[in-house]
Amino acid sequence: MKIRALLLLPGLCLIVFGCSGKDTDTVRFVFAPDAIVRYMHDTGIVDKYQERYGKRIDFIETWDEAAFFAGGHADIASTGDYEIPAMMQESDDEFIAFGIYNLGRVPIWVKTASPYYSIRDLRGKRFGVTGPLSSAMIWGVMLAETEGVDLAIGTKEFDLIVNSHFALAEMLRNDEIQGGIIIPEAVLPELAKGDIRLLYDVGGTWEYYQRHFDPVMQHKGVPGNIFLARREWFEAHPVEVEFFLAMWEEALQMWRANREEIIDLYPEEFGLDPDSKNYEAELDAITQYSYKHDWLPDTVYFSEEWIQVESEVFNLMRRGGFMPQDAPNPTFVVLKPPVDN
Repeated sequence: MKIRALLLLPGLCLIVFGCSGKDTDTVRFVFAPDAIVRYMHDTGIVDKYQERYGKRIDFIETWDEAAFFAGGHADIASTGDYEIPAMMQESDDEFIAFGIYNLGRVPIWVKTASPYYSIRDLRGKRFGVTGPLSSAMIWGVMLAETEGVDLAIGTKEFDLIVNSHFALAEMLRNDEIQGGIIIPEAVLPELAKGDIRLLYDVGGTWEYYQRHFDPVMQHKGVPGNIFLARREWFEAHPVEVEFFLAMWEEALQMWRANREEIIDLYPEEFGLDPDSKNYEAELDAITQYSYKHDWLPDTVYFSEEWIQVESEVFNLMRRGGFMPQDAPNPTFVVLKPPVDN
């Protein structure tokens, strides 16, 4: 079977250098800019766990986490679990997924007054994606299964327009595209005004997966970011792994208790402009959206049940030609929180 071009990770240099820093007590974590990371620093969560474990965490902020990690410059990365097969194809390294940070949160948007209510309605139309990977990839995997459509780059079914999230938002605003896979913060003005709506009324790939691939509709999966390490580093650093996950678990629960404060403290991380005349309406829109379509899991720790349901993702990828038929599933490890956490 011909493997889709989506398997390629542009820009990845998979020549692997040393995975550990000179300071073995330091964990190098690469991530995209994030409000909760800022909150962890500002509220002392990071300092608390560094002192408790006698370890340091070096936060490396970049929008290209996968390339940075693949080059050997970080111990832990955050990436979608559906992107791991491509990394496995391109590298001789073994990878371990050992925790979950957030869920696939990028939805498909259309204009509220449009006649489009399914992806099939958008066939032949101009449709926006940011590229062949990430959210576009997992939407393509699922919609190929449920609706028999081809969303891969090069498709003849759609007129795909590739651009950044904010450029696509402007194009949707101006009717230059009829729909698109766009982060919510890029379309906040339209969301606040009610000018756009979610296709399928799902706030991202995790909700679509839950509705269509989990019989009991309880799974919080298809993560936009799991925590990933090379097996060699993971097995040699159990204390660092425990430290890292325990710290993130507290940060996740702080979001549960203080999300409105976090959004208000770091508005720019949620696409908000405090100087906008519509700031209050947009703040309310993203806050209510975050409650209805929450993109964070209940815990950072995997369970065997979670892994079992999530594994269907890789069967879908094989059936749709998004990964080789004989490729193994990524390795997920179940860890338990420390008893005194």
